[in-house]
Amino acid sequence: MTLDEMKALPKEEQEKIAKKVGALRKIYKAANYACVYGAGGATVARSAGISEREGVKLVEAYWKRNWSVEAIANSQTVKQCRRQKWLYNPVSKLWYSLRAEKDRFSTLNQGTGVWCFDTWVKYQRKRNIPIIGQFHDETINLVKEKNKDKAAEVLRWAIEETNKELNLNRELDIDVQFGVNYSQIH
Repeated sequence: MTLDEMKALPKEEQEKIAKKVGALRKIYKAANYACVYGAGGATVARSAGISEREGVKLVEAYWKRNWSVEAIANSQTVKQCRRQKWLYNPVSKLWYSLRAEKDRFSTLNQGTGVWCFDTWVKYQRKRNIPIIGQFHDETINLVKEKNKDKAAEVLRWAIEETNKELNLNRELDIDVQFGVNYSQIH
């Protein structure tokens, strides 16, 4: 079902589907995070709130589908300096402390995500968009009602500049939302 098809359904049907998807998403999100950090079936089961047997199956399915996580992790440059391992991030061009071998992918992934986000924030600040909060992968910007269109234009310009600077193999994109409280914009 497409998003447009779902939106065409009665509100009660949309809510039923959203509830089912939300419950599954919670399980699979927990499994995804746990597996990336090297967890086994028992840990996945506890974090996802499922049986250990289901946890083991999820771990097996995860690694069958996501074999590239390990391949990417193993292809990274790591050096040892004074009894400490360091992982080189080719996007940020920084060396990150590598506390455990199992953290190669997450160190690369998180470091890259932060670098991309901070680059986007840098471009927002160049155009003097007032940032009053930021969380993980979003900013909260103080914008007068009359300036909404201009603010959205600046935020989109900032992500375009981020894409130009970083030249990743996939373009980054954003969603712009307006509201008077956090629940309206998240």
